[in-house]
Amino acid sequence: MSITAAQPGVLATMQDAQTVGNGLVLSIPPSITRHSIYVKGNGAIGAGAITFETASDPEYAGTWAPLVSDLATPTANPMTVVASSELRYTFTGVVAAIRARISTTVTTTTVTVKYLGATR
Repeated sequence: MSITAAQPGVLATMQDAQTVGNGLVLSIPPSITRHSIYVKGNGAIGAGAITFETASDPEYAGTWAPLVSDLATPTANPMTVVASSELRYTFTGVVAAIRARISTTVTTTTVTVKYLGATR
């Protein structure tokens, strides 16, 4: 399992042109409380979905918990990958670790997922 520490204001790639898998795990410092995850379908999509998950330990090997968007109109989790489009998932709060798991295999092309955290 690949783990990277997130830094405020620095874009981190969690999935890079992938079709399956859990992707990179990000260890999130407690100073980061605002989170944005960008999901980009790299061309025509036959199928595919991303589930955003959290755990108390970045090295946890069990089933991770799905994240819940705190918006008045929450973004779906899992998020369906859209052809040649970039979507954004946001939430606030303190989490120890996050990942973007491809929960439905991406077909026809690939998906790229990036994370951006902020302290305020």
